[in-house]
Amino acid sequence: MIEEDAVEDLPLHELGLLRGAVEGRDTRYFGSLLALDQHAYPLLRAGLIAPIPAGARRDDECQFYEATAAGREFYAAHLSGLDERAKGRANAWGDHPQLAGAARTLGSLMAAGESAADSTEVPDAIN
Repeated sequence: MIEEDAVEDLPLHELGLLRGAVEGRDTRYFGSLLALDQHAYPLLRAGLIAPIPAGARRDDECQFYEATAAGREFYAAHLSGLDERAKGRANAWGDHPQLAGAARTLGSLMAAGESAADSTEVPDAIN
């Protein structure tokens, strides 16, 4: 089990967005879309998701973001085995034992993405 204070530090929303994008419905694990772009920002920088171009025809239910090849690889390695404890909103996944390793790896990727990033803005895919 993950320590309760450590749950606060897990990037649950980011993991939820990535998982939803891979599974074909990017917002599946969100209750509200108000901060979706904020949670997407580090995933975009790490190259795990990409904005869906306006007007693009889709054969899934993704609205704003799609997983990249790197995102699908991350999912296969770290999120594909999530069980019934990790359904519903991402912020309720905190006690799932698989999340600590996924969070460490995602944190490393996000840090690398931030250090390599330039000063350009991430597009606001919702607006």
